[in-house]
Amino acid sequence: MRVWLAIWFWLLVGSLWANETMVDMAGREVEIPLEVSKAFAASPPMMTLLYILAPEKMMGVNYSFSEQEKRFMRREVQNLPVLGGFFGGGNQANLEKIISLRPDVVFAWDLALGNMKGFEERLNAFGIPVIYLRQNTLKDSLEAVEVMGRFLHKEDRAHQLIAYGEESLSRVEKSVESLGDTPKKRVYFAQGEDGLYTECDIDAQSEVIALAGGVNVHHCPKGSRGKRERISMEKLYLYDPDVIFVRERPFFESLKSNRSWQKLRAYREGKVYLDAASPFSWLSRPPSFMRLWGVLWVHHRLYPDHLEMDEVSEVARFYRLFLGIELSEEDSRKLLKGE
Repeated sequence: MRVWLAIWFWLLVGSLWANETMVDMAGREVEIPLEVSKAFAASPPMMTLLYILAPEKMMGVNYSFSEQEKRFMRREVQNLPVLGGFFGGGNQANLEKIISLRPDVVFAWDLALGNMKGFEERLNAFGIPVIYLRQNTLKDSLEAVEVMGRFLHKEDRAHQLIAYGEESLSRVEKSVESLGDTPKKRVYFAQGEDGLYTECDIDAQSEVIALAGGVNVHHCPKGSRGKRERISMEKLYLYDPDVIFVRERPFFESLKSNRSWQKLRAYREGKVYLDAASPFSWLSRPPSFMRLWGVLWVHHRLYPDHLEMDEVSEVARFYRLFLGIELSEEDSRKLLKGE
């Protein structure tokens, strides 16, 4: 009897020693294993973070990747099982499959905190903790890198990425300040199959435009946050932006024969650019670390004379550091052209 009590005692002590408690970005204390070897991210903003910090710990992805996206991703991530996730449009995570793969932790977006109670309870019942992180603004992204880095014991990697992010934002901030009285470029971010969906100027999804020194032409009243809005072609003619960034590749390619859009000043002056979104958007949706490159790129396209930067070498540097991908000079040029 004493032997069994001793075994039970040491098992109990061992289980306590095998865990540690940390605080997530929702202010919750979360008990996690000392060693995290497998993790799942329950939404694209979290998946992108996990990719850059610890791709070797990923056990699944939220959605299938296109061939274009796969060109700029690590091979070991391309073929991971698709487990779904919570990212709008009625998308749900495959709970049974996730549990069967036994992740040590699950990372979730704090915006979904109120909608994931049942999901979290089921995971907790199997001893799988859920960690909430925030990644709405770029400041959030840098903090989320630091927090996820601590949970995964990837602090050195996190600090390396944060250093690049702070350097990039500082470069752009100083360049924007140097504009002085230079009129700010008016920008439209075209989304959807016809380009008539866009982001509100007050929404974090369009933050890159403001940080890059531009003015989002689509102003919205308070209360419009978080949703894309649809406008008419007539309203776009009234906006007549200086520069247009396009989210969807098929629509961008269709502009060559789109007479309605060719009337816009930005098109006539060759100031329409594709957000390459390879493997993730440079501007938004999902909001991610890619915006650290996006803000440099957008600023350089708006004010090429105010920021000295070789886009070809800079985009290669970013993809090498964050995505683990080596771009040739030809690859970099094609990526920048949206090819």
